[in-house]
Amino acid sequence: MDKFFYLLSEGYRSLWRAKLSTFSSITTIGVTLSFVGFGAMATSNLARLANESRSDYTMEVFFTQLTTDSEAQKIMNEIISMDRVREGILITKQEAAEIFQKEFGENIYDLLDDNPLPTSCVIKLEESGLEPTEMEPVAKAIEAMDRVEKVSYPAEAITLIENYFQGILSVVALISMAILMGTTVLVSNTIRLTIFSRKDLIRILKLVGATDRFVKIPFIVEGIIVGISGGVLASILTYLFIRTANSFLMLFTPYQLIWDWRVIILLILVVALFSILGSRKAVNKLLT
Repeated sequence: MDKFFYLLSEGYRSLWRAKLSTFSSITTIGVTLSFVGFGAMATSNLARLANESRSDYTMEVFFTQLTTDSEAQKIMNEIISMDRVREGILITKQEAAEIFQKEFGENIYDLLDDNPLPTSCVIKLEESGLEPTEMEPVAKAIEAMDRVEKVSYPAEAITLIENYFQGILSVVALISMAILMGTTVLVSNTIRLTIFSRKDLIRILKLVGATDRFVKIPFIVEGIIVGISGGVLASILTYLFIRTANSFLMLFTPYQLIWDWRVIILLILVVALFSILGSRKAVNKLLT
């Protein structure tokens, strides 16, 4: 156990002796890995948005401008009688104006002479056994009705998200792999420089009978420390990015990005693994 702590402390001491190069390596790794963190968080939040959209089994039906509230009520009753439809809520032109004022803080009648907002209704579907793709036939049947102008439902957003999600995921994965491979090379080069700077000490240790493992482990420890420190820095930068992005999003939408600590832990573990690979590559090449 004493030997283990000695090797660990040697790794720390070696990094402290080369403070400038260590700081440069950690900063470079942290900044580049932050892009992996940004991409991972964006992908995680995009997946969450798709799942939330899938769980929203509602449709909003907009009627033509000339449709009266009583006519809209009759059409809504017809819609409620359809298969897969559970209930409906009518939103009159006056109620739409009140919603507008609540959302935007402006009275529609102060802005315009007439209320241009259409009468609409919110249709709730039966959730049991209903897939998002099955909402489309219901929407088309409603759109075919007289005086119905448009039907809006989350499946449209789901289709859009899923069309781009796989592509975004592939791009993020490729960029992440390239950055992680770059991290491996950077850690390897950092350890090589450290080995070259301590070649006289290494020669002396081997002359007095030190095993290859005893000589190599401190350098591997150095690589792990550099990699994990870079991963922690990337996590901090990613957190600041999420905070800044949410401050910006608050101006336009209630949707907020979520900080997923599991993604960050996975990132740090993966960085540690690639750092070990980079360190071993350097020591196996120069100390064998």
